[in-house]
Amino acid sequence: MILHAAKNLVKNDQVKLHRFTRNVANRTPFNKSENLKQVLEEVVTSSFKKFCHSSGNSCPRGLPGPPGRRGRKGSKGMMGQPGRSGKQGIMGPPGIRGEKGVKGDIGPPGIPGMKGEPGESISTPKVTLSTSQLTVNESTTASLLCSASGNPSPQVVWSRVNGSLPSNRTKVTSDGLIQIKDARLEDAGKYKCVARNILGKEEAITSLIVQSKSLHKILGLIL
Repeated sequence: MILHAAKNLVKNDQVKLHRFTRNVANRTPFNKSENLKQVLEEVVTSSFKKFCHSSGNSCPRGLPGPPGRRGRKGSKGMMGQPGRSGKQGIMGPPGIRGEKGVKGDIGPPGIPGMKGEPGESISTPKVTLSTSQLTVNESTTASLLCSASGNPSPQVVWSRVNGSLPSNRTKVTSDGLIQIKDARLEDAGKYKCVARNILGKEEAITSLIVQSKSLHKILGLIL
């Protein structure tokens, strides 16, 4: 029964196509090809539609129609999750130095500190000699010590009264010690120690006696 209905539909479409072809033949040659193509498409499409609707079968998908009009813009969607942070960029050049700020107010005074211990009182130099008279044998070393106290610490200087120190055989240390090596008879005499600071000075004199080797031998024989 379905096959019979399909044959009748095809027969009717053939009749329409024959009529249309005869009608088109009488038109101008300019529109013959274009109108024929359009009619053929309409006939074939109409035949399939009638066949599908009458028989209850699923029809094949037809040719796509022309694109429709563009719809209205939709509403804004929800914001997505934040993306991953990018790499740190290259450091830019240093900016221009700003203007100098206004000087602030003076702060409150701080808490006074504890009172310090009293300092050492200042004083004038005081000199103390190891001996007021030193006797040595010829060709030995004569040593004299001049101890000086005071605040500030005084500077000690040795000198010879009515003469000069033996330059090549004399050694003076910073603590006030004087040494005369290879003592000779002419080294005998008086020596002076002077201690000096900003508050003043003090001096002391000692005597050096040098005994002759020959005299020492004579004394040794007598004793």
